Amino acid sequence: MRNCLACLVLLLFFLLCFSSAYAWNAYVVRVEGGGIVVVSEKRDSDENPVVLSFYGVEVPTLQQPFGPEALEYLRAILPVGSTVNVESASNDGEGASRALIQIDGRSVNYQLLVEGLAWVSRASCKAIFCRRWHIQEHQAIEAKLGLWSLPMSTPPWQWSR
Repeated sequence: MRNCLACLVLLLFFLLCFSSAYAWNAYVVRVEGGGIVVVSEKRDSDENPVVLSFYGVEVPTLQQPFGPEALEYLRAILPVGSTVNVESASNDGEGASRALIQIDGRSVNYQLLVEGLAWVSRASCKAIFCRRWHIQEHQAIEAKLGLWSLPMSTPPWQWSR
């Protein structure tokens, strides 16, 4: 019994240490179209900027319907200088890191879906919480929010074809 308790404590210690290893705080430098957020680890500085895109969701480009609205929404909830929590997930192959971005404890990735301003990425959203994101996307479709108010919406991964 004592060995089990010691193993459990050790396991919890490792989970706590390693689960937060990829999360870090940053400051918003700017928000660009297509769901790009540039952050820095230093407040009021664009020194060593890190380019982020949202893990698990695709935000419309500025050339797509609701692209300008998505940019405006992101700029409103991620003002320059605001503190965000970043959890890096992967690299998108185009210079941006895919990340889960939170502000004030709320997932910005998820909020984009709530507002109907993004699609769940069928190709990249593989985490367990993506199931909830698909449900939220479906609710936005049913309510005809944002992108879903259009008769047909073309996701960014099909737009350039």
